[in-house]
Amino acid sequence: MTMQHHLPYVAANSAHRVGALHTAARQRTHQIAQPRCSVIVCTYNRCNLVLSTLASLRRQTLPYRQFEVIVVDNGSRDGTTEAVYRYVHAGIQQRAQHEHWRVRCLTEPQNGLAYARNRGLQAATGEIVVFLDDDSLADPHMLERLLAAYAETDADAIAAHVSLRWEAPRPHWLTDDLLDLLGFFAPAQTRMPLADTQLMSSCCFSIRRTVLQAVGGFTPLLSKRLYMPITGEMNDLCQRLRQGGYSIWHDARAHVSHRVVAARLQRAYFVGRAYWQGRSEVILHHIACRSQTEMPSHVIASLRSTLFPLLYELIYIACLLRPLLFCAGKSTNERLLAAMAQARCWGQIRQHVQFFNHSPLDGPQPTILLVQSEANDVAATLLAGALRQQAIACQSSGMDISFSWLWRHRAYEQQSIGILHFYRPGAAQLTYWQRQRMRIQLWLAHRWGVRVVSSDIGGWWQNVRTLRFRHQRSFERMIFAHSDLILSTTRQPAQLYPEPLRPQVRSLPQPGFRGYIPPPVKREQAYQQLGLPSHLPCVFLCFASQHTERELLTLLDAFQEVSKRSATRLILVGRPRDAPQATQMLKRVALNSAVHLFLRDPEAGDIALYMGAAHAVVLPYGALQQAGSLELATLALSYERVVVVPRLPRLHGMLPAQASIYFEAGSRASLTQALLKAHTTSYQPGIQDALLLDAQEGWKRQAQRLKDFYQQLINTLEQEP
Repeated sequence: MTMQHHLPYVAANSAHRVGALHTAARQRTHQIAQPRCSVIVCTYNRCNLVLSTLASLRRQTLPYRQFEVIVVDNGSRDGTTEAVYRYVHAGIQQRAQHEHWRVRCLTEPQNGLAYARNRGLQAATGEIVVFLDDDSLADPHMLERLLAAYAETDADAIAAHVSLRWEAPRPHWLTDDLLDLLGFFAPAQTRMPLADTQLMSSCCFSIRRTVLQAVGGFTPLLSKRLYMPITGEMNDLCQRLRQGGYSIWHDARAHVSHRVVAARLQRAYFVGRAYWQGRSEVILHHIACRSQTEMPSHVIASLRSTLFPLLYELIYIACLLRPLLFCAGKSTNERLLAAMAQARCWGQIRQHVQFFNHSPLDGPQPTILLVQSEANDVAATLLAGALRQQAIACQSSGMDISFSWLWRHRAYEQQSIGILHFYRPGAAQLTYWQRQRMRIQLWLAHRWGVRVVSSDIGGWWQNVRTLRFRHQRSFERMIFAHSDLILSTTRQPAQLYPEPLRPQVRSLPQPGFRGYIPPPVKREQAYQQLGLPSHLPCVFLCFASQHTERELLTLLDAFQEVSKRSATRLILVGRPRDAPQATQMLKRVALNSAVHLFLRDPEAGDIALYMGAAHAVVLPYGALQQAGSLELATLALSYERVVVVPRLPRLHGMLPAQASIYFEAGSRASLTQALLKAHTTSYQPGIQDALLLDAQEGWKRQAQRLKDFYQQLINTLEQEP
């Protein structure tokens, strides 16, 4: 009965109700729609100033639904958060529901402008992010004109026009060339792209959110923070934008006013700004040089060459130039410029000395010193380059680690700053005193909170068991014992490492080298250059310099059986490590004309020639658990060659099934069967294998994994008592 009573009413008013529902839906859509721009205002203990900035944003001609305001309180103690809430609430009560503006107040306890801006960037949802100082006043048309400029220019970043709002009389000595220190920014009176030498103003600038995230946000080391008014943040940001190929514009129609209080119209303020400018310049230079390829071997000498000219300039200004200007009765402005030059020079000296005493931690990742055991290690070079592409400060060094590097990168306030990463330590051939020096350095590294990482790639010293190379094996074990993390290319660490070391072992795949190594020489051309017949069913390749003479004799015996069944060839390159004369090997080779011996150790350009002739690469390791090197097998796979390898912990299960032929280590009969099977096996990498074998992609993934491991190490140090 009730339903029948209401049905005519619904039918009669259906059109009106549907229209009302559509109207309500449109209103809700406007209220929850994503804004076009996000205005981020960072503040610290300046409650009254930030309220004035909010008032200027409240008067914007851009509709409220198209922008949001994010206030980031960087640990204020003057009630900034509560005052912002009261102001916003009062504004909401005075306006209609559809005119509500979106204001959020976030808290960032870690002091520093970069931390506050990055916090606001994480919360922003608009396509354009506008950063506005808390002592700036936005023109009512500022946001509207910024969005119009982005639409018309397709720029990636746009700086606003900044004028000065004098809150005290301008001194007579304050010339126009000093106004930029107060925030003035007017490079042009029209809209135009900024020149490569021009920077955006920190008072008010905007940037596309995706672009800012792509370049890594803001650098904490270069940002203003409590008791450290550093001024190099904008220089660093603009440099990263230009290196990324992004465009930076200036729009004179988008206007803000920067408030100039009386305290900033004192000569002491300008002298102080010059002092911190000097320190900022040194920090910028430090950031630019932190990822240099080689670590400077003479740190003290380089510091001396830097400090002496600065000390000379400082003495000249303080003892000669400034007294002469005073005696000559020069203007106040000239004397102020000389005082600023002296302060800037003194700031540079102070910062250089501070960096010599302690290197700062820039961001969450420490500085990596990649210690290479061999001078021209291709894998270590690729790893260092991949780490730098991941924005990790990575330097390269030989086995002569500088004590000054350890001192400057020691832990600070339970925060790790430096990590020693030994790459293939067993390949190092050190004297007795060099090994003792390394022991002392490792002891100091642990005492000073420098973490130690080692990459165990394996190598010929593991299967060469003569006393001649025992020092290399013992040195490698010593490095592993002092390592906080051991990176190994194996899935069976229990068979390679003793019980105390197993918790530190992490298994990693071995990246490939495609795209970095030269392509293989065409097979016909390789046959001709190596003196091989033009038509062969299979050619085996073995790098004798990575094996012992006993292993090579086993290979020669197995190949003797194979050569009786098919017209195949074996290429041996180099000499065995344990027997440079290789007497027995030479006798066996002389009895088999199917073996081609090249005693000269292969160079980088020879690898492509040998790989071009080979169908399969043989690694005839003996029955030693520690023997084997996955890197050599991966090199063969990068050339799309089949590999014949033993079932050893470093190799078994680490290679693609379709590209690997396994045999029982030390068994000649098993090796013979594997060589026969290689005649009918070919390798074409799939999509996943191709990605792993690609040098750029494979080492990029490796660096990303290492980045996580490094982060875990420094987090562990923070948790230790």
